[in-house]
Order: sequence, then C-alpha cells, then structure tokens
Amino acid sequence: MGWNRRQVVAAAGLAAVARSTVFAEQAGPALWVARSGPAKVYLFGDNPYQRTPWRSPRIEAALAESTVLWRETPEGGGDAMGLFLAKGADPARPLSAWLTAKDRARVAAAAAAVRLGDAALERFRPWLAAIFLEDGFEAACGFKAQNGPTAVLTALARGAGKPIRSEFPDEAQIVDDFAGFSPAAEVGALMRAVGDIEAGPAAAERNAEAWAAGDQSLDLAAVLRMRRDFPDYYQRILVDRNRRWPARIRTMLDGGGTSFVLIGGDHLVGPDSVQRRLAAVGLEARRV
Repeated sequence: MGWNRRQVVAAAGLAAVARSTVFAEQAGPALWVARSGPAKVYLFGDNPYQRTPWRSPRIEAALAESTVLWRETPEGGGDAMGLFLAKGADPARPLSAWLTAKDRARVAAAAAAVRLGDAALERFRPWLAAIFLEDGFEAACGFKAQNGPTAVLTALARGAGKPIRSEFPDEAQIVDDFAGFSPAAEVGALMRAVGDIEAGPAAAERNAEAWAAGDQSLDLAAVLRMRRDFPDYYQRILVDRNRRWPARIRTMLDGGGTSFVLIGGDHLVGPDSVQRRLAAVGLEARRV
C-alpha cells in the first residue's frame, strides 16, 4: 500500500536547517499557518509525483520549528496487506460486476498501461483495485514514494526525535474507512484512478511542477472535477475528512507550541478545503 511502502530516507542535516518563526509568502510549495496567540499550526500538502528526492529548506524550517508532525496515515507495520485483502477482496462479486461495459474497458486499458492484468484485479472491490492501480501508475512512471514530502519530512521528524501522529491511528481504521464507502463512492475511487492513468505521466509531471512552484490551480481543477464527476467519492475522501480537521487543529492550538500537519494537497484547495472548514469555526489559515 502507498503508506506502507514509503521508505525512510536519511535524516542528516535537520539541525543545520535554520529555525524561523516568521515566513513571508514566497515562491515554492504552498504553506499555510493557523495561529492562536503564540501557538501555530502549519498546513502543508503532499505531492506524490516525485522522481528525484524532494527537498525544501523553507518547508523543512517550518517542520524544524514544530514540536510534532501530523500525517494522514501511520507509518505502517503489522500485516497491512492482510487487512486490506480481508475487506477489499470479494470473490462473490468480481470487480467487473460493479462496472458498466464502458468502465470495464477503461479499467482493462488502465491496468495494461501500468503492467497489471485486469484479471488480477477481478477479485478486488473497486476501492482496493484503485489503490493497486494508483501504486502501479506511480511505479510505471518512475515516481518513488521515498522521494516524496511525506517520506522526507517523516524521516527528518524522526531524526530530530519529534513525535509523529496520524489522522488514522492504525491500518485497521484505514481499511474500515475504505470498506465503508458506498458503492458509488467505491466506483468513483476506481474511475478517478483510471482517469489519472489515462491522463498519463506528462500530466502528473505538470501537476508536480505547478505544486513545486506554489501554483494550486491544477490541484483545484482536479478537485472540482472530482466533485462534479464522482460526488459520492468526493464526499467521503475530502468533505467528510476535512470536517474533522478543525477540531484537531483547535486542540493543537490550545495546547500551545507549534505543530506541522502534512496531508494530501487536494485537502487544501477547493470549496470544502481544510482552510474553509477552519474559517467556518473562526480560525484563519493564512498562506505564508
């Protein structure tokens, strides 16, 4: 699984990163901060499409200033694959039974494009087939999880002895969340993954380049397409989860100090973004 294969990279050099308490908005990946008195929470969105190791002194400085790193998912361990297969494989209802003839053809073509036989996906529910297709796409394109911000920042936090917490406390709860999708949300997850494969590696590279420059327009366009084309999936994967972040962030701020929250970039754009949810409860997240 994506979160299970994110390998640790070397953490050397964190002590040399300059600590800073004030950032002026500048070029580079978008970074947001919510404040309450002296307490701060940084918000940063991941981008998985990295062929070479990602680094950013500005983002690393924000992490160095923070006392805790929050991620979406735990670092792995245990029988994650067994958990996923236990609830994501359904021999009684093959994948093709979930899909229209047109969608079956698209899934087969996407599987072939990432060197997965569609027959290998047939025993999976749509949400698990989507995960295998996404992982296959990244591998086929040469995008490496260990090069991405989640792996890099996690390694730096661990090297500095910072506690690492996560939205989902363990793999079992991740599996339960996916397994609780409605049928429409499951199919939406799958067909969104197929759409990414159909768009190809060049589109993923353009997304990564825009993200690296602080341009969130491509992420926003993708989120708006998701809301239009796969509303049930959009509700589960973004809206429902984004609603839960303000309470966590309020708790972080009430505890004082500085925290760093690292989540998927699509959670930080659009009409249901974490920043919009924070504003609804009286907390401003400002880009810095």
